Amino acid sequence: MKLTVERSYLSNALGVARRAVSSRNTLPILSHVLLETQDDRLKITATDLDTAIRVQLPCAVAENGGVALPAAQLADWVGKLPDAPVTLELQDGKVEGRCGKAKFNFQSAPAEDFPVVPEVNHGTELSLPSATLKEMIRLTAFAASKEEHKSILMGVLFEARGEHLTLVATDTHRLAWKQTQLAFEVSPPVSAIIPAKPLRELESVLKNSAEELVTIRFGSSQVQFQSDTATLVSRVLDGQFPNYEKVIPKTTERKVKFDRNALLGAVRRIDIVSSTASQKMAVKFGGALMTMSAESSESGNRVYEEIEIDMDGTDLNIAFNAKYLMEVLNTLSSDALSWELNGHLQPSILREGDDFIYIVMPMQA
Repeated sequence: MKLTVERSYLSNALGVARRAVSSRNTLPILSHVLLETQDDRLKITATDLDTAIRVQLPCAVAENGGVALPAAQLADWVGKLPDAPVTLELQDGKVEGRCGKAKFNFQSAPAEDFPVVPEVNHGTELSLPSATLKEMIRLTAFAASKEEHKSILMGVLFEARGEHLTLVATDTHRLAWKQTQLAFEVSPPVSAIIPAKPLRELESVLKNSAEELVTIRFGSSQVQFQSDTATLVSRVLDGQFPNYEKVIPKTTERKVKFDRNALLGAVRRIDIVSSTASQKMAVKFGGALMTMSAESSESGNRVYEEIEIDMDGTDLNIAFNAKYLMEVLNTLSSDALSWELNGHLQPSILREGDDFIYIVMPMQA
């Protein structure tokens, strides 16, 4: 194998592919990336056996072939090179990298030793703009559980029915729901739970582009996301996602409109104390004000905040986990939001437009 590629292209591609390389590998080969040439393209693949990322980039191929190289060393060397063409040449089991007067001899592994990355060639398929999918993941994956004993809740539910794609994530304390309309009807309908971790990696590499399309193909045990230059394959979690529709209140007694930045600033200051007091934040909705407070029994510190609101309904005393509010307010972008509430122990709904809701359970006041 012998190829020449632009340093910037190679560096960017390695940065994307390396997101599938785990820092805790039980197999040495999983710390490598696979380099393969085909026509005038270089394919770079990385996997942790649960998730695989493949990136394609243009290159000049003098001799076709494939080889596995240590991901960290290769990316580190390429990242520190001058902006000039890089040549990689495989000879006698070693790869020599050259860029101008810089040279690096890499210990390599045979391409045959690298795990085979399956491709999802059959199953329900849909396409949507890269920017849309990126936003949908950003607005849901953060609410997935971090607790490994709740493995099914460590994923995000993808539901494609009719002309809509819906993403849902929950850790049982809060739930994020985001929906978008597709350009065509999905047939047959599909429902799959995808681990949040590879989705967060996918979000970071997706372009914020309304023109570039991402194709999602759902297989029986895996799902594939494919753009013009990159492919991510992830396993699908096996299990039953909770019936989230039962959690969403059908009617509410109170509706509060507020400014996101005003509430976010207040909750951030409340969190200084609430983070040492089980994250509990006492809230009172009354008239044109929302008042918040938290107190630490250990330090004796107490914090108090109030913001102006527009409220329809009677006064309410309730308590929330400040962290859960701060996370969603940090994630949203719209300044004008609404909050719908019932009793002090019933779930409430925070809305952004008609296609995003966030259910948050109250704490014991």
